[in-house]
Amino acid sequence: MAMRSKKQSSKKKRPATRRKSVLQVSSTQKTSPVGLPAGAVLLFGGLCLLMLGWGVLLFMTWMGEILFTHNERFTLDELDARSDGLLPASILQGWTETHIGDNLYQIDLNSVRKSLEKRPIVRKAVVQRKLPDTLSVVVYERVPVARMGQVEGRMNWLIDEEGVLIKKSFESKHLPFLLGVDQNVALGDSISDGLAGPVLPYLVALRDMPGKIRDLLPVHVVNVKHPDYLDFRLKDGFQIKFPREGDLDKLIMESSRILYKIHNENLDQMSLDMCPEGPNRIAAPE
Repeated sequence: MAMRSKKQSSKKKRPATRRKSVLQVSSTQKTSPVGLPAGAVLLFGGLCLLMLGWGVLLFMTWMGEILFTHNERFTLDELDARSDGLLPASILQGWTETHIGDNLYQIDLNSVRKSLEKRPIVRKAVVQRKLPDTLSVVVYERVPVARMGQVEGRMNWLIDEEGVLIKKSFESKHLPFLLGVDQNVALGDSISDGLAGPVLPYLVALRDMPGKIRDLLPVHVVNVKHPDYLDFRLKDGFQIKFPREGDLDKLIMESSRILYKIHNENLDQMSLDMCPEGPNRIAAPE
């Protein structure tokens, strides 16, 4: 009996071990992504868009050359140049630096306009294409309102309402002569920032007045040296002191009214002081 129990104890069953199937995949094993990284996709898409844009640009350039810049239909055959002043068409045509036979769409209109407006006598230029074969140029000239120089009776600079020195001339002696202006200037410069600046609006306002008022105030010389007023001298030597600032139209109208009274009543008076502190003042400058 003792012997059997020993055998039985020695024959105990070992625990069975489970074999893994070759088809079984561990749940803890990580899977790697399939395909290109996101950055590569974006880069590839960007390159495709860039190539597409470049192709569209080349196509549009090619079409532009065929339809416009290399189209013989748009060959310049007529250069229509006009001015509102005295500049002849031949001079304006030369200033445009364009030639008959040029392609209209190869002409840079903005460059032509800027080139014309660099001329001191040109205030404004309008340049347009008139298809199929015409370039239109219209120039608005500067109009002189005064003159200046070393000596009043000789060749003088002509000055427009913006103070720009247009040209030198022996003519235009009817224009007011400005004294006390800095002479260190050149063609195309402006004197509007100096002592002469305030006199220009007076001359423009007087120019735009009715003829009867202009006849009462025939300005011959204006001295701009004094910092507080402008010294106007009429053709008969009559002196009027105007303030540098104020209601110009009102000042001119009032001074013409007083002058009319002086002439009609034969008063012995050869000067007016229209400054705020003067005896003929009408209002302080704003």
